[in-house]
Amino acid sequence: MLKSASKKHEMIRCSPPSFLNRMAGMIAASLLVAASIAWAEPSPLEFNRDIRPILSDKCFACHGFDAKTREAELRLDTAEGVSALRDGTQAIKPGDLEHSEVWKRVTSTDEDEVMPPPESNKHLTEGEKALIKRWIEEGAEYQAHWALILPRKPTPPALAPSALVRNPIDKFIQSRLTQEGLRAAPEADRATLIRRVTLDLTGLPPTPMQVDDFINDTSPEAYERLVDHLLSTRDYAERRAQDWLDLARYADTRGFADDKMREIWPWRDWVVRAMHRNMPFDQFTIEQLAGDMLSEATDEQRLATGFHRNAPQARGQTYPEEEYRLKGVTDRVNTTGKVWLGLTMECAECHDHKFDPISQRDYYSLFAIFNNVEHQGKDMSQGGPTMKYFPSKEGSGHGKAVSVPVMKELPKARDTFIHLRGSFLSRGDQVTPAAPAVLTGTGEDQPKNRLEFARWLVNGKNPLVARVVVNRFWQSYFGHGLVRTSDDFGSQGTPPTHPELLDWMAAEFVECGWNMKHINRLIVTSATYRQSARITSALREGDLNNLLLARMPRVRLPAEQIRDQALAVSGLLKPSAGGPSVFPLQPDHYWEDRDLPGEWTPSTGDDRYRKSLYTYWRRMALHPTMELLDAPARAVCVAKRNTANLPTQALVTLNAPVFVESAEHLAKRLLADVQDDDVRLDLAFRLCLGRMAEGAEREQFLAFIDSQKARYAQSTTPELSLWQSVATVLLNLDETITRP
Repeated sequence: MLKSASKKHEMIRCSPPSFLNRMAGMIAASLLVAASIAWAEPSPLEFNRDIRPILSDKCFACHGFDAKTREAELRLDTAEGVSALRDGTQAIKPGDLEHSEVWKRVTSTDEDEVMPPPESNKHLTEGEKALIKRWIEEGAEYQAHWALILPRKPTPPALAPSALVRNPIDKFIQSRLTQEGLRAAPEADRATLIRRVTLDLTGLPPTPMQVDDFINDTSPEAYERLVDHLLSTRDYAERRAQDWLDLARYADTRGFADDKMREIWPWRDWVVRAMHRNMPFDQFTIEQLAGDMLSEATDEQRLATGFHRNAPQARGQTYPEEEYRLKGVTDRVNTTGKVWLGLTMECAECHDHKFDPISQRDYYSLFAIFNNVEHQGKDMSQGGPTMKYFPSKEGSGHGKAVSVPVMKELPKARDTFIHLRGSFLSRGDQVTPAAPAVLTGTGEDQPKNRLEFARWLVNGKNPLVARVVVNRFWQSYFGHGLVRTSDDFGSQGTPPTHPELLDWMAAEFVECGWNMKHINRLIVTSATYRQSARITSALREGDLNNLLLARMPRVRLPAEQIRDQALAVSGLLKPSAGGPSVFPLQPDHYWEDRDLPGEWTPSTGDDRYRKSLYTYWRRMALHPTMELLDAPARAVCVAKRNTANLPTQALVTLNAPVFVESAEHLAKRLLADVQDDDVRLDLAFRLCLGRMAEGAEREQFLAFIDSQKARYAQSTTPELSLWQSVATVLLNLDETITRP
């Protein structure tokens, strides 16, 4: 018999279940329970969709991949593990509840027998028990984890082209909606469409002239032409680069206590150029991970390797020098795991992964690949190799050489050992470079260095990379990926809402030559993307969280776009590209009050009003406007930003210098262009919202304008003060800072 639950779990060390996993389990359970009521013969359960999330959340920590902490020698993550006989007892006997010990344990009322045990602070809901019961009765069939199976391009459902089906993406979405008895929302109006797609693709709002041109273009290809134009702009490249900088943990300072400046902005500009040229993602990957190792590597390819020099970089005086160097290698492994594999590699640094088939040996074999980069020690300010880079004059660099941190491989590889319990002082077995075993086929040659590893990632045979990347593209437009845990495709992550669509897009990405613009264009030209965002009572009841995408979600703009939009509609935005980071106004002594060295000297002239992408990014004291609007400090890789809705954010958009200046200049623009209040109000709405004022809101604004005339009658600039108040209100509307 199995050991008692209380004894088995004396050494339990479980992390709390993630909210998303609990939600996924609850949603799956509620959908399936509802289905069992509606139909006499519900569709069979699927292990990956319905059962794995429950077992991963509640059981795998003690009965999963990690052999060292596995209790009772029982594995629940494999069919072999549950079917093995232990003293004549089987954990799960397919089709036989009575002889399935797991079922007895999960339904037991004895605290010494029940699973999960009370001390784990985990419990199964009645819905989860019902799913496990059905699964055992149906044969307890296991599946390999979906993300570790190479995607095969499925044939899209056979749906004829229509207003709801414009490309293969829509066939998958509409087929699922039909199955669930839901109807897709109609297409959004044209003013909404151009505002939505322009904000998403460029990070800037459309101008009134652009809106008029699009609305008046009645040709069937008008929208596709608009998309193609936006994709061709540098604004598109800068907007896509912004997401990549989050992943790369880009900042203008080294981080840690001194947080000193370093010149790594040429790498940021390399990313923008690569996006603008639509560099294929496989090349984009290889050059950033190992451009220095390419035959006859160019300066641009060496510059690209700044990706892994973006990490926080202390001087090495806090830790022993070797420990500090190894922490940098650990960061490269963990970041690579998130960005390209969508796996929580960091969980295997100290022991085998508790939820996914990644051993500690796997971790340090990958560690060995990144362990051979030159490191100059604590006496060098950059902590590693640099290159002299000569930026173009167009990039505001004025042709002066810049010393940029890059990667450089050592001529002789370092020895790499497993760090027992993660301690660099405790050496275990020596390991050789290799990719995680679960991702490599039997007999497959292992990558021996960074270049071979980078090529292995994008050879088209990796089951994760294409899925992970297209999922992030989807996330950037819909607020969430098809896999909502965009940095965790493992057992603790949420399963995809539309697995066949994810696989189709991943396969399409590889087949089209890793063409990033092609996938982004497919998404934004789909009927799914072009839907109205209006929530009907039927959609609220049938799909409250919009998992099935019967409408377009509204998405709060990122911090950079809230600031850039205010500058753009006011006419202050200066579109110059590249060059050293700039210093827009921030509170006096902001750095000094945080006991940080250096002094913020505000930029003058055009630099003061450049895009937020080019704002100086200090990890330990991010510009307060960016920080309060949820921009990350980028101390670590960020696959998805947290978005809050706090009163302090309104204080920023009402009072921060950039928003006060923008409101003033927008008012001046309105006063200079038109004389009539009604027409001026329409222009203000068109600049800020891309549409005219309507009905009741027009009456409210005109009443507000009349009330303010008396207030500012004695002002030295009564009209300017009045319209600055109107501009301030418009710039702070929820509709203004939200992508429709």
